[in-house]
Amino acid sequence: TERAAEQTKAADAGHGKNGTKHVSFLSERTPSMDTEPLARGQSFSERPGGHKDPTFEMEWTEMSNFIGASEALTVEIQGFQPQIVPLPQLKLGHKDAFEPLLESEESQQEQFWTDAEKEVYSLLQNQKATVKTIKNTEWTPFLHRFKSPQEIRGKYPDKHNDIGPHGDGEFPYNSFVTSTSLLPRGGKKMRSYGSPETYTTGVVFALPTFDSDQAEEEAAKKTETWSWPSGYSAKTEFNIGPRGELINGRAEALVSFSKLREYNDDYLTKSDYVVAGKLLKGGLKTVPYNEVFLRVGGRGRVDVDGVCLDGSKRSFEKGVGLPVALFVRTATFGHLISLLRTRARLLHLFGERQIKGLPLLMISSDLGIRVLTEKLQHKLLKLAARQLNPFQNNMIAHKTKIDNTDPICMETKLEELLDLDDKIRETLTPEECARICGGFGATDDSIAQVLRDAMIQDKQHMKDGEMEEAHELQDIVNEGLASAVRASDFYTSRQLLILYSLVASESHQTEDEIASQDAEADTTPSKNEKLIKKRHSSLDAEAMLVKQKESDTPMTLSEVRKSLPPPPPPPPLDTDRLRSATNSDGLLAVLGAAQILKAMQDGSAKKRTEESFLAVEEWVEQGEQNIAFRLASWRDQRAAQGDLEIAVDRDSSFMAFVSNKAISNRKNFASQLRQAVEQTDFNSMKFLTTIYEITNRMHSPCLRLELLQYVLGLDNRYSIAHVKRAVELAATCLSISFSAEKA
Repeated sequence: TERAAEQTKAADAGHGKNGTKHVSFLSERTPSMDTEPLARGQSFSERPGGHKDPTFEMEWTEMSNFIGASEALTVEIQGFQPQIVPLPQLKLGHKDAFEPLLESEESQQEQFWTDAEKEVYSLLQNQKATVKTIKNTEWTPFLHRFKSPQEIRGKYPDKHNDIGPHGDGEFPYNSFVTSTSLLPRGGKKMRSYGSPETYTTGVVFALPTFDSDQAEEEAAKKTETWSWPSGYSAKTEFNIGPRGELINGRAEALVSFSKLREYNDDYLTKSDYVVAGKLLKGGLKTVPYNEVFLRVGGRGRVDVDGVCLDGSKRSFEKGVGLPVALFVRTATFGHLISLLRTRARLLHLFGERQIKGLPLLMISSDLGIRVLTEKLQHKLLKLAARQLNPFQNNMIAHKTKIDNTDPICMETKLEELLDLDDKIRETLTPEECARICGGFGATDDSIAQVLRDAMIQDKQHMKDGEMEEAHELQDIVNEGLASAVRASDFYTSRQLLILYSLVASESHQTEDEIASQDAEADTTPSKNEKLIKKRHSSLDAEAMLVKQKESDTPMTLSEVRKSLPPPPPPPPLDTDRLRSATNSDGLLAVLGAAQILKAMQDGSAKKRTEESFLAVEEWVEQGEQNIAFRLASWRDQRAAQGDLEIAVDRDSSFMAFVSNKAISNRKNFASQLRQAVEQTDFNSMKFLTTIYEITNRMHSPCLRLELLQYVLGLDNRYSIAHVKRAVELAATCLSISFSAEKA
């Protein structure tokens, strides 16, 4: 017993037989700011903020008496994260108003508008257009309806059945009937259907033109384009019979378009007017919506020559075409960002030719129409990048997480990616563009172009001998990642890291070579198709954190071809502050991957791996000779787990230390680490493959997990699952870098 106590004291003194500082249960960790040393024999109940465990306290006392040690044990921890420190809040939130849209002359005077914006404003002023608000959760089926006809449900012919694309491209879209509203002049006085929070964004449809009101009424009657006055609840989904006829008195309440316009004029000019068939003395501040059962779709917004359709080409019979504008009802940042995302969805589905230049409006029953011109859109994005706390689409945010991704919600997220075109990138600084990309989401092409511009600047600095200034690319990516952390968006952060790796792999190319590749991609259809696939591969669920085979079965890192030449990791990113600001599993995986790539690049992973296996081998040698040493090590391990909240799967098993199980596990672990040092280039995929194989063999690790955290530079929150995810994503980045270099 005396000899065992002497050996234990020597071990606790922190020196092995080779004079190497011994790591008894944690590997080279720095002191925690809020954790005092725990003396032998001192229970958790005696520690400030400690918790009492009677079983553990009894075991602790028995071990202390058995070992007979008296020195205080100092617990040193590196990478311990005691609490989350969020990034500082920015000035504006999603409910704040974008004042320039409400007050500027540009939003109200036609001299600042495009021809398309002037035309839509004229249609709304003359009551020649209808509007439809769409529930936030129903945009996907609404937009896809223009692509795919709905099956005929009734047994009898119905004028309201869908009409699929036909006419050799003259009618490229499906046409269908839907409920809309005809607003008074300027969109004033009448509210649209639904609340602005639930029905945030709406569409504007232009009506056909006729020579007279009588001709319009005859066409509406012939095609059963029905309309009801303000305040009347038609509920067409419940009041159309099996043969397509109106039932339950709805036919008797129909009015003509000319009558609707007459009522609308009364709402603006008279104090007494009719609502829902009743005369209201004194009127209302805001009247209810009316309803027009209208066939939309069929034709596009523009013709084959790219010219906006005139009214003569629209019809009640075959459809009035695609929407001619989008609108919201408030000027809050949340609603305006939703407006931009909705336009991005239309651009994705219908193409640039149909949607480019689509007017964006705010239509308010109090203020009337405001136009969000291109210049105001740039101001909006610039202000959002500088002062707005970024946010995801709250309808899909809970279904687009690392461990919970719904395919439909993921499709929506892909379609909503903003396109930062040349004009936007000229107006916004690179840092502002990166914040938009990380906080709100942007297309791969947009992000890649921003990163390439930064890389070219860095190369110019290096060419001029200004090496200290050649960090623009890393700064840009860190800005984007910080914005992604603020928005708690795993996918945009992952997208940034992958594209950063891709662009960094092009650093050996000249500016002319990069420009020629972009020009070739713009002019070659097959290249464009590849770019689309590349865009999806960096963000969507089909390429999340592991490679996918053609059969869609996951392929682990051990299956990656080891014969490939090792691509170098991208320049290191400093993500320490960002990791301390989040507890999101997805963001920890992305930021952990960035840290792993940094550890590979700067050589710290190799150095720490050597330290770790030497420490473990020393522990194994001591443990094989002395059971008292193993029991002391178990006690120290439990102290760290209980009081410092080390990220382990389970508490250390007492029997594992009494038996030889702990020795066997740690001996194998040390052997794997030594093999990694001797056979692995720490800049290659082989190192990640080795680490991944080690994690696959771990079941309830304690010391081994802490050493992995130490080797990779990760903090105590990284469990085995977190480490696996981070290693997988780091490998994905290296694979993409190699693919780009090989191409």
